[in-house]
Amino acid sequence: MALAGPTASGKSALALAAARALGGEIVVADPFQRYRGLEIAADAPRPGERAAVPHHGAGDLDLTERSTAAGFAALAHAAVDAALAAGRTPVVSGGTGLYLRAAVADLDFPPEADPGVRAWAEDLAAADPPAALAELRARDPAAADRVDRANPRRVARALELAAAGGAGGGDRLWSGSTRRPTLLVAVVRPREVLDARIAARVRRELDEGLVDELARALDTPGVSREALQVIGAREVAAVRAGALDPAELPDRLAARTRRLARRQLTWLRKTPGLVTLDLGDAPAEEALPRLLALWEGGPGDPVPSGG
Repeated sequence: MALAGPTASGKSALALAAARALGGEIVVADPFQRYRGLEIAADAPRPGERAAVPHHGAGDLDLTERSTAAGFAALAHAAVDAALAAGRTPVVSGGTGLYLRAAVADLDFPPEADPGVRAWAEDLAAADPPAALAELRARDPAAADRVDRANPRRVARALELAAAGGAGGGDRLWSGSTRRPTLLVAVVRPREVLDARIAARVRRELDEGLVDELARALDTPGVSREALQVIGAREVAAVRAGALDPAELPDRLAARTRRLARRQLTWLRKTPGLVTLDLGDAPAEEALPRLLALWEGGPGDPVPSGG
């Protein structure tokens, strides 16, 4: 079973309920939840949740390490196979399309690029997005057509691959094939409900110490570029530099999180084989009977057209 959905939709809570009901284990398909030291920013599983159900792919990296889809795929495949061999049900949960696909499918990952090429692509995408897109189009027009232009990280990765002579392989992400039979469920909410949940989560994270956590991450010697892509790191750095009023931080974080949720929904609509489970405005756990009915072969909800 794999649960996909936008951030703050409640998919993690539903995955936990499903794993408890089915005697399963959870594979967390999120690059930031892998990092120790970003638990608040990444809304990582709480200690009590991890004690109740085995979790894989959560808290396995230091802030100085790189989280890569290829490395995560190896971890996820091993966890899924071990759970099945033990007679347990693996439940993959994530909002990141690449990591979710990496967990459930066999993807051919290109070799790692030279660090200098990676730094050049990331710097160009951050400083001059139009120039980065133009450079990408000159090297790989097909990759330029399919890349998420609003996501500098995706643009940088595509440019890095193109500069290294590799192929982005983006079409593989939209395949419905899986390495093992898998129920793929899209967990969604009405737009206004999701926006309210995002705002509430931002407030909760700030109350829990988000700013201090991210300040510590920013000050970590050798912290990886990948870790600092988490939502909030850029904004906290701007507050510390005097470029952002602290009073604006909640709205800025919520706006950026909403943009992420829209991109995740776009990915969901483009992915074949997903059945949709609309949670409405109810607690995620209340959808467990419907999820278990899907697990037994029942129909899903209509796919939402807006978002």
